[in-house]
Amino acid sequence: MEKEKKHRTSSDEMLNASYEYNEVSYKYDAFISYRHVEPDQTVAKYVHQMIETFKAPKEFYKDGKRPVFRVFRDREELAARDLGASIEEALAQSRYLVVICSRRTPLSEWCQKEIETFKSLHGEERIIPVLIEGEPDEAFPSPLKEIKDQGDGHEILAADIRPDEIFSDEFTGYENLQDKHKLNELTKQSINLLKTEKYRIMATILGCSFGDLKQRDKERKNKRILNLSLSAGAVFLIFGIFMANAYHKAEVARQEAVQSNASILMKTSKDYAGDGDYLKAALVAKEAMNSISKNMKYYNTLKAEEFSIFNSVIYHGGASTLTVIPTKNNMTFMALSNDEKYVAYGLDNNKTAISSVENGEIIKEFDGHSQQVKLLSFSVDDKYLASASFDNTCIIYDVKTGEQKAVLDIEGIPMLTQFSKDGTKLFYAVLYNNNTVFYVYDTVNWEKKSEFTVEGQVKSADIKKDGSEILITLNTNTDDQVTRRSMEDGSIIDVIPKISEKNIITQEDTYKPYKSAAYSADGQNMILLTESEIIKMSFDKQDIFREDMYINPDDNKVIYESDNGEKIAVKSNTKIYILDGNSGAISDEIYFEKLNLKYYVYNPDTNTVVGFGENGNYSIWKDNTVVEDNLKYGSGTPVEFKFLKDGSKILANSHESQAIKIIDLKSRVSSESIYAKIVANSNDSSKMLLFDGNDFLLSGDNGKTSSKINVDESTIYGIASDNKYSKISNNGRYYATVVTALNSDKPVLKVYDLQDNDSKMFEMDSVSSAFTFSNDSEEILLADGKNGLRIFDSNSMEQVKNYSDISEDSGKMILSPDSKILVFNKISGTASIYNLENGEHIDDVAGEVLDVQNTGDEIKLKGIKNNTAFTWSNKSGIVTWDMDDACRQTPISFNDVNMYNANTDLLMMIRNNENDRKCYIVDFSSGKLRMTLNSAVKKYTVNGHISPDGKLIAIDQNYYSDYDSKSDKTSYYTEAKVYKILSEDEVSKEVDNILAGRTLTQDEKVQIGISTK
Repeated sequence: MEKEKKHRTSSDEMLNASYEYNEVSYKYDAFISYRHVEPDQTVAKYVHQMIETFKAPKEFYKDGKRPVFRVFRDREELAARDLGASIEEALAQSRYLVVICSRRTPLSEWCQKEIETFKSLHGEERIIPVLIEGEPDEAFPSPLKEIKDQGDGHEILAADIRPDEIFSDEFTGYENLQDKHKLNELTKQSINLLKTEKYRIMATILGCSFGDLKQRDKERKNKRILNLSLSAGAVFLIFGIFMANAYHKAEVARQEAVQSNASILMKTSKDYAGDGDYLKAALVAKEAMNSISKNMKYYNTLKAEEFSIFNSVIYHGGASTLTVIPTKNNMTFMALSNDEKYVAYGLDNNKTAISSVENGEIIKEFDGHSQQVKLLSFSVDDKYLASASFDNTCIIYDVKTGEQKAVLDIEGIPMLTQFSKDGTKLFYAVLYNNNTVFYVYDTVNWEKKSEFTVEGQVKSADIKKDGSEILITLNTNTDDQVTRRSMEDGSIIDVIPKISEKNIITQEDTYKPYKSAAYSADGQNMILLTESEIIKMSFDKQDIFREDMYINPDDNKVIYESDNGEKIAVKSNTKIYILDGNSGAISDEIYFEKLNLKYYVYNPDTNTVVGFGENGNYSIWKDNTVVEDNLKYGSGTPVEFKFLKDGSKILANSHESQAIKIIDLKSRVSSESIYAKIVANSNDSSKMLLFDGNDFLLSGDNGKTSSKINVDESTIYGIASDNKYSKISNNGRYYATVVTALNSDKPVLKVYDLQDNDSKMFEMDSVSSAFTFSNDSEEILLADGKNGLRIFDSNSMEQVKNYSDISEDSGKMILSPDSKILVFNKISGTASIYNLENGEHIDDVAGEVLDVQNTGDEIKLKGIKNNTAFTWSNKSGIVTWDMDDACRQTPISFNDVNMYNANTDLLMMIRNNENDRKCYIVDFSSGKLRMTLNSAVKKYTVNGHISPDGKLIAIDQNYYSDYDSKSDKTSYYTEAKVYKILSEDEVSKEVDNILAGRTLTQDEKVQIGISTK
């Protein structure tokens, strides 16, 4: 290619320089050659940006347009084809070559090749070195030094951006610099020097002088300042308005960002609540609201979300997961302090931690181990914590100070860690070379007192309360499978005899293997388990009792015994039996119908059994009854449990999810339960119709007390599961229900006068015909497709009115307080509005109407349609708004029950689909969810109740039936939970009480994304 002539001009020839610049066009104004090391590549990047963003003087404009500079830098431009061809093509289409020069540049064959190629295409004059380190003799590649040394009077000039510090004797070169912080600092200094040296580079590219270009740029800046000064008066005239608008926009943007972040945190909070970590959910919700003020656009929305999350913390039945303690350790077991205030566990891969049992907050973390911690034990006074790890050490920590009191080097896998009851000894056992080695340490000086080895693997080991001996069960079914041994030297005190049985096939005597052996609570007997029986045996080998029971060989914790030995709980297959500790007589047989029972835990003090299924769900039995059924535990099936003595909490440890969950068994806002199902409510909710499995009951005080309703024996069914078949009047005098009379094949509406102890009945056209009482209780309304709407006197049952044009035949009727306006909620999903004074059909509204108000001049309705709330007026029409998306999680069904309370603006929606039963309590006017309640009832339609003042709600929560084969009778347990509706302040205070001072840790904030390390 023919070499172009040299472009060099004096300072007064800027215009001529522009002519020459625009005379020949190139694809690239510069090609940057550099080594891909630091700081070379960072400097190359900034040189690239500088050239492409440089504003040239107006003399270089072409057709009124400012020149656009393009740069080739192989990292930016190189395509994925032949490397050599791409480079050569780019060099041929580049006006100048910029070489980033450091002491390592001469070592690059690639840089040398690029210089040589460019020289051959364009000559030597178009090369611009940029010196970042060393002197030219050190930093220029040989093709550049050749140009300098030609002796023709031409000396190549370099842009110098070397920081002062590199001239120091202490600086030995970038290649030896290991401090990244120092490297970044020196690189920034070079880039800062580029602000001046850029004129040297651009002057060469444009063909003008360095001083001329720098002066022209200075003039341009001064002119811009002058123009700004000339317009300053006008600017200041509008400055106030502009700044106000700018501030307003900035503030709106800031608020939107803050609210967006709060919304994200609220979603995180809901995720925690969904996994059962309600305390962390509350903490994150609090954090979200910290930066939200009342004047912000979405304050009410976010505050409602916080309120809903707070409600989820406190509104549950008798049991709910409270919080989650992550262990990040799939091998650790728990230790509960003797005062039951703290739980210890292995944390992560090499730590030990203690958390509060009250709120799950991490109290202390202990270092010292190099591998996972498996076993832990608190001393009797809770002063020390023994931590046994897979790293062959047991570390003794001072719980208060965190100080390591001792490190016991014991080779083997830890199998037992336990302090003696008097606190003077630490018992320790490991599995080593397929044998089990036992150790006893003195807790005063932590010196070993004794050591003995038991050949083979131990299946179970139980130390006597006084620490004198140990009851050992081996894995092998040998003659000495179960032995009593001295803790001083391991010598055998006694061998527990084997239990023989006849082999069904061979009829030969065989011996049953023992599953476990333990000392009884009184310390004078032993409790032995085989796969087919439980035996309580004295030390002189006399049976106290022996009961046949199938014990699953895969079950781990099968037996729990009360401290006084009076009760023993045993898991036998899928059932749990409570035995008398002295006679072995079975007092209770527990079966959780909805659980595939895997594990259980028993609290004899409160007579409570909690069973866990294979899917992690759990059920609770207490005092002969299943009181909570198939509750959701969340991810990870727990395998280890600690039940607090007062029965208030259970700690459940899951190796699968590597977390400990605290299950709270104490309901904080529920009142005394109603031990019956809710059949119906009066129109004004002042009366409740209940059924306890045997009798109908009437309550006028929200279920606190009730009286029996005597139902005639001649009726075949009066206990239909659907509430539409039974009604109670507002004054509680009349009870109406759909029955079938013995002498008729047609449905009959039977009305009981509970005051006069009388009943009357008349035939109905259809079992689905709708009926209700008037609000003054004096009349009963009955609608069917054949006869229209008929109104009868409640006492005499004589017809007093008939509306033949109102021919609705099924659905639900709602009356205004004065009973003049009737709304008929039809199964089709439409509500028809009628004026009962003249029988006029007023209008139809899509949805279900829940409240009707009549002022005389205006009719107002409130209702819902799917997940939308609405109001309707005969004057203003309909207004709709969406309810909380959380209400969509449970599908709608035809059996859903919805009710509204005007005093508190509360909406109760009970979803009765086959798979999931949930109750949503919603603030009607905003559509925001206040709380979600679960129901375990599947046998019948779940119903609810809102007290007239709106301060109490009730929902059918539990149902359990128990068939006794001996008496051939089935007993029913039904329970409706009653909850107080707390104000926002009351809810907040209750949440603070539950949190008990817990705050988010720094690690939790980092994990959530609130802050960084």
